[in-house]
Amino acid sequence: MSASVNNSSVAPSFDSPGNQPDYLVRMVFTWTIIVVGFIGNSFIVAVIMIFRHMRTTTNYLLVNVAVADITTLLFTAMHLIPIKGPFPAGALGSFLCKFVYTNNITMVTLLVTTLTLTLLAVERYHAMIKPLVISRRINTERIAYVVVSIWMVAIAMVTPLFVSVDHRPKSQICSPGDNFDAMKVYIYCLVVILTLIPFFVIAFCYSRIISGLYFGNTICSRGQDITTPQEMVEKKKIVILLIALTAVFFVAYVPYGVALILKFSGMANTSVEKLQIFNRFKIGLQYLTLLNCSMNPFIYAIPSTNYRCCFKYIFKKILCQSIREEFDAIELRGRRDTI
Repeated sequence: MSASVNNSSVAPSFDSPGNQPDYLVRMVFTWTIIVVGFIGNSFIVAVIMIFRHMRTTTNYLLVNVAVADITTLLFTAMHLIPIKGPFPAGALGSFLCKFVYTNNITMVTLLVTTLTLTLLAVERYHAMIKPLVISRRINTERIAYVVVSIWMVAIAMVTPLFVSVDHRPKSQICSPGDNFDAMKVYIYCLVVILTLIPFFVIAFCYSRIISGLYFGNTICSRGQDITTPQEMVEKKKIVILLIALTAVFFVAYVPYGVALILKFSGMANTSVEKLQIFNRFKIGLQYLTLLNCSMNPFIYAIPSTNYRCCFKYIFKKILCQSIREEFDAIELRGRRDTI
C-alpha cells in the first residue's frame, strides 16, 4: 500500500540513517531481496522469450506475474532512495508523491498479480474440469488482450489513489487531504477485492481440481488429452506450482490487508504503545511482501522440471558455456511434456 496513506507503504519504512546500528543491515537485506527478485523474475521472462515450447497460456500468465513483481521491486528501489533537502513543490512534488515517494504504483502491481492468479485458477478449472467447453478457454492468440485488460483494470481501480494523494505544502506530507473518510471506504473495498473475493474464487477452483485429481480420479476420464502417466504427472505439477504460488501470495498480503484495516479503523492508534507495536508489525509485513516477489521464481523451479532445465540453460549461457546440445534436448523434451 501507499506511504501516503498514514505512511502505509509496501517498501520498508526505514528510519533515517543517523547512528542506528541496524540501519545498514536492514538496507543490505532489503537490497539483496530486490536484486535477487529482479534477477529471478527476469529469468522467467527470458524463458518465454527463448523457448517456444514454453509459450503456453499458463506460462504467459505466469510471466505477467513476474513482470508485476519486477515492477514492484523497481519502484520499491526508487522509493528507498532518500530525498535530501526540502521536498520539491509544484508539479515535481506532486509527481514524486503520486508515483515515487508513496510507492503507489505497487498497488497496481498487487492488483495485477491478484487478477492474474485468479484468472489462472479459473483457466485451470475450465481446462481440467470442463475441457469440452472450449468457448471459456483462453488461447495464445487472445492472451495479449487478456494481459492488457488486466493491467487496464488494475490501473483504473487505483486511479482514485493517484488522484487524491498529493503533496500538502502546509503539512509537508503526502496525503489524501480532507478526503480521509472517503479514502477509508475506498481502502476497505480495495482490500476486499485484493483478498476475499479472489480467495473464494481460487479456493473453489483448486478444491475442485484437487478433488478430481487425487480423490475422485474423474479428471482423466472426462475426455482430456492425457494419454500417458507422464502427462498426468505434468498436469499435477502445474497444479502444485499454481497452488503454491497463490498460497504464498495470500500469506504475504492478507496480513498486510488486515494491517491496513486496523490502521484506517483507528484501532492501532488508541495509544502510543499500540502504535509502536503496530508500526513494528507493519514493517515486518512489508518485508514479507518484498520476499514474496523474490520467492516466486523459486516456486516455479521446484515442481517444474521444464523451468529448472530452462533456468540451468540460461545460467550456463550467461557463463558462456557450451549450450547448443542442451538447448536441443530442452526443446525435444518440451514437445513431449510442456506444462
